[in-house]
Amino acid sequence: MENEKEYFDQYIERRGTRSIKWDGCNEKFGIDPSQEMIPMWIADMDFKCPPKVIEAVTKKAQEGIYGYCTKPDSFYEAIVNWVKRRYRWDVKKEWIIFTPGVIPGFTLAIQAFTAPGDGIIVQTPVYYPFMDGVHNNGRTLVENTLVQKENGSYIIDFADLEKKAKDPKNKLMIISNPHNPVGRCWTSEELERVGNICAENDVILVSDEIHADLIMSGYTHTAMSSLSEKIRQNTITNYAPSKTFNLAGLQTAYTIIPNDKIRTAYEARLKANRIFNMNWFGPVALETAYNECEDYADALRVYLTANKEYMANYLRENLPQLKMTELEATYLTWVDFRRTGMTTEEIEYFIAHEAHIGVDMGTWFGTGGAGFLRFSIACPRCLLTKALDQLAAALKGHRS
Repeated sequence: MENEKEYFDQYIERRGTRSIKWDGCNEKFGIDPSQEMIPMWIADMDFKCPPKVIEAVTKKAQEGIYGYCTKPDSFYEAIVNWVKRRYRWDVKKEWIIFTPGVIPGFTLAIQAFTAPGDGIIVQTPVYYPFMDGVHNNGRTLVENTLVQKENGSYIIDFADLEKKAKDPKNKLMIISNPHNPVGRCWTSEELERVGNICAENDVILVSDEIHADLIMSGYTHTAMSSLSEKIRQNTITNYAPSKTFNLAGLQTAYTIIPNDKIRTAYEARLKANRIFNMNWFGPVALETAYNECEDYADALRVYLTANKEYMANYLRENLPQLKMTELEATYLTWVDFRRTGMTTEEIEYFIAHEAHIGVDMGTWFGTGGAGFLRFSIACPRCLLTKALDQLAAALKGHRS
């Protein structure tokens, strides 16, 4: 990709574009509309999509009719080739099922493979729609809470996971791979232990891998189902191009299920909910991104790694009381605010009403999230700098 740094350095004015992230920020945090906020919440990048995707979608729009669309073979071929190149996993076309998003993807699994009251294991602090999916469907939330080490990084409590997987009331586990919000890029050894524990205890494993392409330099993503046939036959994997190429509004995702019996039951739930049709622009955007824009994904990874390092250095030099967990994957930093001495309520008020920044509060992510916040770095450096400067100035004023 030519001039990649300049491309990602562009500031794009998103106010007034019906962006939830920007136009919904003040309402979300209870701030007067006249107050300018910097939204660093929601996993929605402030970068333009790849030029080739913009061109392909524009050409599609010029057809002038936006009716129902088919799922062409080229759609599946693009996915098969992308997954093989990027995640070193050979998948078959018949394993791939369209879904309108990763959240519907794992919600369908909850509905298909558990009954009201059944336990579903999640690893808190974790992406809050996991917990919403459990509660909204009348299931029981079972927490395998991650353990934070002294250096700030997180590990899995395998003894606790084994205990909970052995409980016959617990039927399904959802893993965030890589983990949102703590930023872990799980090693193949960690994933293999999780996969084997689930398979050996008849706990179906759902692996949310939407951030699989957003791996910081020096780390490698491992697809859960690439590890062994045993794990593959017990795993449902959710993917989408939306995070990598900023296509969330096109609502185009997919689920990969190698096990015929599990896939048939999953598809039955799709039919029961009458989920058939794709967004008119989704297939062409996905195919163009996967077939022609790998250079964009690679350049994005470089830019995000640089933003991560910039933010880490900024905090060390200007805000040493704030600690950022080592970000191995995703573009969502996990910042520890506890050393400021503020309560959870005080942090929430301070960030929105004094720093005028919109972030995801740690409490939204469940157990282990209090005192933390999730802060996106998927934006031009100028916007990241502005947000950090506002945070530093507000914290200085708050102390004085």
